[in-house]
Amino acid sequence: MKKKYILTFIASVILAGPLMQPIEVEASQKLEELEIQQQELESESQKIGTEVQSREEKMASLEKEKAQLEKEVTALQADIDTLVLEINEQENEIQRIKEEIERLQKEIVQLQQQIDNRNEQLESQARSVQTNASASDIVDLLMSAESLSDLVGRINVVNKLVTANQDIMGEQIADQNALEENEKQVKAEQEEMEKVKAQLEVSRNNLVNQRVELDDKIVQIAEKYEMNAEERESFINEQAILAERTSTLNEEMKAEKQRIIEEERARQEAIRIAQEKAQREAEAKAKAEAAARAKAEAKTAAAAKANDKPQAATSSNNASSTEASSNVAPTSNGWTRPARGRISSPYGWRTHPIFGDRRFHTGVDIAGSGPIIAARAGTVTTAGYNGALGYYVKVDHGDGYTSVYSHMQPNLSVARGQRVSQGQQLGIMGTTGDSTGVHLDFKVYRNGETVDPMNYIN
Repeated sequence: MKKKYILTFIASVILAGPLMQPIEVEASQKLEELEIQQQELESESQKIGTEVQSREEKMASLEKEKAQLEKEVTALQADIDTLVLEINEQENEIQRIKEEIERLQKEIVQLQQQIDNRNEQLESQARSVQTNASASDIVDLLMSAESLSDLVGRINVVNKLVTANQDIMGEQIADQNALEENEKQVKAEQEEMEKVKAQLEVSRNNLVNQRVELDDKIVQIAEKYEMNAEERESFINEQAILAERTSTLNEEMKAEKQRIIEEERARQEAIRIAQEKAQREAEAKAKAEAAARAKAEAKTAAAAKANDKPQAATSSNNASSTEASSNVAPTSNGWTRPARGRISSPYGWRTHPIFGDRRFHTGVDIAGSGPIIAARAGTVTTAGYNGALGYYVKVDHGDGYTSVYSHMQPNLSVARGQRVSQGQQLGIMGTTGDSTGVHLDFKVYRNGETVDPMNYIN
């Protein structure tokens, strides 16, 4: 009986061996799968850690760029404050000139009235002499004196009459000279007022341009800094999630497979929530950017409307243009080279110096420094600021041709609507906008299409 029991137990063990073996194999496979997942998570965590470090370095670089942009914003604000003071001074000067012209005109009216009154008095005396007396009457008056004392008295009367008329004539001549001098002063004051008005228009135009540049730089700071800050935070959050998952796997290495599946579901849900959050943030950011662009466009439209009244070119601008164009001469086809320097990038296909892709260059780059002048006479249709072109001027030459001068320094020399002559200064060569150095990007349009400027200024 005992032997039979032992044999039964041995048989049960032998029969149960094949049943336990699959369970061990399954546990081994599950553990191996968890270890593989752990290695994958560690590798992904390391990759994200490297990306976080890269973002940290980029953030540090952006911090420097942000600090530089903030300095530029401060400098621009100082320039704007200076322009506002200049505009106030120019407006005060115009008011002073107007008041001076009014005062002189009142004096002119008063002097003219005095001159007319004396003329009327002298004409009356002349008619009286012609009708009631003659030279022989004066002789008879003197000859009919009854004594020497009577003669002296009558001579004194005649002298007083003559002297009175001489005094009247002297006052008449003095008032006439004063009248002419006042008229000259009025003309000079009016000419000076026109000069100040033209300069005021240029100052207002420069003020609008520099405010546009200021807004553009502020938007650059906000876009670059906030975007990369969000990316960095996203990578850090993802790294934290991976670290948490790795820790969970280490703790639950021998847990049941169902728990691993549930953790995976939780991870997918967290990723979905993060994606939805990122999408909402992106939509909110897009709306904010659209609002900022609409605000900037509204400011530009208001500035364009304020500058819509054409202004005549003044002698002060002509003086600067004479100086700028004293060393240039038109080519045989009537165009003038707009600036001195070497051609650093011709018209045609090239690798963009900033963005690195192949693009068609629609102008020619002239590297150098100094004043930029109008290649031909025409009317200024734009004198403003653009994020890509920087400070630029567009001139319509009236025969299907238009020329554009880009990347100039702030404080342009002309304003919209102003008529410029060939060789007149438009501004100073600079490096504003998308630029890698001081140069002029010169473009020529014929009937709305760009053409090679070297065919006209070479």
